[in-house]
Amino acid sequence: MTQTDCDVAVIGAGISGLMAALTLEAEGFKVQVLEAQGRIGGRIHSMRQLGDNAEAGATYIGAGYQRFMALAERFSIPLIDVTPILEFFREQELALGNEIIRQKDWPDHPANPFPDEDRKLMPWSYHRVLTMRENPLDQPGDWLKPAHRALDISMRDWMRGLGLSDAVVNMGYGINTTFGRDANDVSALLMLFRAAFSKQQRKLAPGDSLGFTVERGVDRVPKAMAAALSNPVELNAEVTAIECRGDIVTLTLADGRKFTCRRAICSLPFAALRRVTIDPPMQGPQAEAVNELPHQAITQVYLAPKRPFWEDDGFSPSLYTDSLAGMVTAVRSGTAPEKISHLSAWVIGPNAERLSGLSETEAGDAVIGAIEALRPAATGQLELIGLKDWGGDPFAGGAWAYFRPGQVGRFAAEMARPHGRIHLCGEHLALAGRGLEGALESAETAVSEVIEAESAHI
Repeated sequence: MTQTDCDVAVIGAGISGLMAALTLEAEGFKVQVLEAQGRIGGRIHSMRQLGDNAEAGATYIGAGYQRFMALAERFSIPLIDVTPILEFFREQELALGNEIIRQKDWPDHPANPFPDEDRKLMPWSYHRVLTMRENPLDQPGDWLKPAHRALDISMRDWMRGLGLSDAVVNMGYGINTTFGRDANDVSALLMLFRAAFSKQQRKLAPGDSLGFTVERGVDRVPKAMAAALSNPVELNAEVTAIECRGDIVTLTLADGRKFTCRRAICSLPFAALRRVTIDPPMQGPQAEAVNELPHQAITQVYLAPKRPFWEDDGFSPSLYTDSLAGMVTAVRSGTAPEKISHLSAWVIGPNAERLSGLSETEAGDAVIGAIEALRPAATGQLELIGLKDWGGDPFAGGAWAYFRPGQVGRFAAEMARPHGRIHLCGEHLALAGRGLEGALESAETAVSEVIEAESAHI
């Protein structure tokens, strides 16, 4: 057998790549993880500013995330039940144009276009309720069955097919869309898959818990995983090219170094992978997926209130807006949910793209200005403490991947297939899970492929 630097190289030190590395090491493989950035965690990114913790990446751990909770238990990392905090999230107000609308006033408000039976639903929950209520998927994994291919249409077309007007679509899936730029830009089949996964999570949840977060930062988990590896993760090691020749995979790093292995597992988001030269190149639907799969633009802005200005105007500190402020949330401590530690503004889609060309200070000022325009009581009361632009991050390209209409049928089932000796993992490749649980699911698949192939000496 040809001598190599390691048996398996894992590209990317996010939770999926780290899980693959840990599992392969336990199976006796010599593994090296290469990470382009100077930190561990990928799209888990805990920002510690002013003595506080702000999650700029994965935050929510579903109560049924059995894989992730097993990891936290393995490394003795405490989880905090966020169920008490979620009660406070329900207090947010709706802001349309220059008007702040209290939730109690929404059912009878003239701007409410929803059908009579749904007028009590707020715009931020409307599509979630709809995809739960009208969901034909028995299990999350059913989304890839040919029987459901007809649902690979836009959310607009799917909602219109339920007899809803464009005004309902625009209100129910047109403000702060977490998947796609608007209702035309995302496949309804993806949203139904997401809803089916959420429904499954509720069944798996222990007791009355709705979810968890990690005490003192979600990034404690990937850091503990990295620390448990025999070979330390090599940071600032950006892979720019992957070449497969015979039974050798050669990785070229940005600094010109070469690294050889028998197999590689690539956990990069496709927005980052498309910047890597692969020889021989991918073909067919898999190549289309790498080149075309979109990623969600999100800029997360963290703000420190100098005082509780919301007590002056009487509105909730949290606002769901159609402005550049996006979704403004009062972030609370899991151990003391009545205390507001800071405010976070999630600016999504086209609005996030508007911020991407600005400096951090300019982007922060723009968001603060949008909040002040809505509620004058906030004027001069907000200080920028941090910002993360996922869409502008070259190693992420967005906070998560999504599918446009027609893309599920074109390449979703083909995306994760091994390309020679290159195996792929990451949340975007999970077939039955979402979020952190999906990332860990995909790692299991990639590891199984490697073990099977090496056992067969392929």
